[in-house]
Amino acid sequence: MKNFGVTIPCMAAFLCIAALPSAAATSAQAGKAKSFAQRLVESTMAQHPDATEVGIAARTARGCRGIASTDPGDVGERCEAEDVRAMTSGRATVAKEKDGYDVSLPLHDAAGAVVGAVGIEFKLSAAKTRADALKEARAIEQEMAAKISSKAQLTSR
Repeated sequence: MKNFGVTIPCMAAFLCIAALPSAAATSAQAGKAKSFAQRLVESTMAQHPDATEVGIAARTARGCRGIASTDPGDVGERCEAEDVRAMTSGRATVAKEKDGYDVSLPLHDAAGAVVGAVGIEFKLSAAKTRADALKEARAIEQEMAAKISSKAQLTSR
């Protein structure tokens, strides 16, 4: 605490803590700042423990970009080739990586229109095959699509 330019240590912890915003208020403010797409990828990841990352890419005024991801570093980045391919061809791709499977597939809205691409990464396990990863990714994409009314909704707050 400061008093006339002199720093005074907090002697009563409750007084210092009372001056901080509550965790609930901070969380509510952070939630308001997130786009629908960001909230969607976060809730999807929470519902699917085998997924290690979920991201959405879409064509924007700045070109094809990552608009939401559970990896914050992916947001705003240019689309990967697999995402562009998924949006333009309507086909999924599955890449086996050292630690799992990376599936990219077209993302639809509830009416069936392609609104972007969704990338989902899965843990590698002895029981999971390329076909299993693709099947699970398609089921997840359908769950997500049912919640999307339009492409414009993805970037809404």
